[in-house]
Amino acid sequence: MNGALTGIVLVLLWGTVVARLPALWRDAQQRAMWATLFSLSLAKTVATPGVNATVSEWIPQSQVIPHVLGVLAAFFLLRFVSLITDYDAKHPYAARFQQLLAASVLVALIILISITPGGIKTRATELWDTDIPPTAAAYWMVLNGYLGAVLALTTALFWRTSRSASAALLRNGLRAMALGTFLVAVYAVVKTAAIVAHSLGARMPIERVEPAANALRTIGTIICLIGVTVPASGKLRSVFHAYRSLWALRPLWGVMRQTFPDVILFPRRRALLELAGVDEVQLRLYRRVIEIRDGMLTLRDYLPAGALDEARKYVGDRPALVEACGIALALRLHRDGAPPTENGDRWADIGGEIADEVAWLSAVSAAFRRDEPAAFAARRPATAAP
Repeated sequence: MNGALTGIVLVLLWGTVVARLPALWRDAQQRAMWATLFSLSLAKTVATPGVNATVSEWIPQSQVIPHVLGVLAAFFLLRFVSLITDYDAKHPYAARFQQLLAASVLVALIILISITPGGIKTRATELWDTDIPPTAAAYWMVLNGYLGAVLALTTALFWRTSRSASAALLRNGLRAMALGTFLVAVYAVVKTAAIVAHSLGARMPIERVEPAANALRTIGTIICLIGVTVPASGKLRSVFHAYRSLWALRPLWGVMRQTFPDVILFPRRRALLELAGVDEVQLRLYRRVIEIRDGMLTLRDYLPAGALDEARKYVGDRPALVEACGIALALRLHRDGAPPTENGDRWADIGGEIADEVAWLSAVSAAFRRDEPAAFAARRPATAAP
């Protein structure tokens, strides 16, 4: 069962790391959270038997690498907590103290590893079936003491913040994160107590306790990851709809970009940066609507009077398709060098919210891909420029 839970954790961790990659460009808080998830993902991956066996061929004592990565994850989590609570603003040396504390923990772990006979044992058969030296017990006390303290602090913060959260998604997400970090903290305390008791000569039914403790840690991690994603679910839906609208607008926007390059507000290089998360996708959507409307404003001078009524007779009372036929005709006249038309037709006036514009232009863009607009434009002979 633990193997299946570990697989679920790895999928959730790396999926969350990839999904939150665009957040690196936002602020220090998002970078700290991403670094926490990334360090934890590496730790869980290196801890798997297959990966750890491969790493051991290159690095001695590879079984403790996940512990080092765990210390880094705890450090970045502590940085995240400090940033979201403005602790850094009130305590100018907080970041430096946290760095010094994490470095001290790592140095202490390295010293304890080097002086422990045979190194630190992490496998259950090696850890519990033999005597645990005092230095090994001290190693686990330092490691889990640091991790447990950070997790306990984080649990209290998440729970306290959830009580004042107004949005239900945020409140539930924070409570899930608090529960997850609490379970992992309990695991750290239980394992440390068991190791200390074992080093003092006490014998306990570890073969039954450890699988349950590992499951507790894994379930806590899963719950915490779910809590991380819950507050963002509403925003993710909004981003998904925005990307879907961008894709729907692409045919019409592509024509405007090709015909009127000047209406494009940013070059393609900037658009590639936006795909990496520099700008919000919602801003890209708004800008695409503006670029399409600017192109249509120029095309309006090439839309003959009565053209839309003629298109309506040609395709029936389908407003989006009528508009698409008018666009196709105006584009053809513009490309053929026809002179601008005075007192021509006007495009449909949608008004209202930006969502209305997006919905309308998406429908027109879909209609523009049909055969009728091109066929309608081809019916009218072009007037050559004088």
